[in-house]
Amino acid sequence: VSTQSTGSSGINAEYGGAKGPPGDAGPPGKPGEEGECGADGPNGQWVGGGPTSGRKGIPGEMGPPGATLDTTYAQVNQYVIHSQTMFPPEIPTGRNIPGWTDFSEGRVDFAAKVMEGFSSSYFGTSDGSGTGQPLSSSGSCIRQFKIQPHVECTNEVCEINGDDYSVWMSIAPNDTSKTFGEFYPQEEILYETGLESRVTDYISRCIVVDSIYPWLAIHSFTDEVPSCPQGNSYGYRFESYKLWEGYSLISEMADQGKASSQDLTLPGSCMKKFVPLSTARCSLSGAAGKPYCNFARSGAVNIYVRNSKCTSEETETVGPYSYGDQREDMDYYVSRCVVCVIKGM
Repeated sequence: VSTQSTGSSGINAEYGGAKGPPGDAGPPGKPGEEGECGADGPNGQWVGGGPTSGRKGIPGEMGPPGATLDTTYAQVNQYVIHSQTMFPPEIPTGRNIPGWTDFSEGRVDFAAKVMEGFSSSYFGTSDGSGTGQPLSSSGSCIRQFKIQPHVECTNEVCEINGDDYSVWMSIAPNDTSKTFGEFYPQEEILYETGLESRVTDYISRCIVVDSIYPWLAIHSFTDEVPSCPQGNSYGYRFESYKLWEGYSLISEMADQGKASSQDLTLPGSCMKKFVPLSTARCSLSGAAGKPYCNFARSGAVNIYVRNSKCTSEETETVGPYSYGDQREDMDYYVSRCVVCVIKGM
């Protein structure tokens, strides 16, 4: 009996019962530890922008150095050029300068015109006061010619006074058959509507220019035109080129003691053409009670730098002669000058 019971018990332990159904899902497990970063993926494709947009290009080349106090672009210089004719002067450019070597962009056309106008010298008032305009200043180049372009103001009133006047630079004589005195009208010229050219044809034109290079006037104090300086000292190298040559002007005096004085380092002190008297005095009330200009006013005078080769201490009088002979004799007494544009190297 015990043997049979033992056999039945052994069969049940070896084979067990049938597999039951799956149990209910257990609760969520705890998060695992963070894994390592994966490898970089391939480059993406450009999908933005308009129909003409492409993929981002490669980086460009390095740009030029920025402006410093040692570069030519650190500041812009402003100058005025007076033609001494009824036509505006030309803008200086390296293309017209013999020996100019820097033809890089922006450095051959080193000057740009800001405006053009009429050459103004002095504004005077009826009480004897007034102010001069240095010929190197942009204030000496006025866009429109006006007989009296100023007005007197106090705390109580602003007044246009008919006895006030303006002084303008006249053109240089262009008729070689006449003396300086014969070229200019000897009487008052009325400034009338429709006949303005009777006056303005005798007024010099001018332009205001901005330049990336400084300009310098150099005076010889002789009858010889000086040369433009070249420098190579103390670690600073520069070269300079002639813009024009002329005659060394100190001031234009419209009346006794009323003058427009020039800084002899600036271009306004070097006039291209020699004229012993180069002012026109204009006022609203002339002898006929109408606006007029006078080109031969007593008391007007030009003051030039003297040619040091003229050693006589006594007063000498030259002329009158025909224009060609008179100019040769008179301008010998005047220092010559040159205006140079200076460029660092």
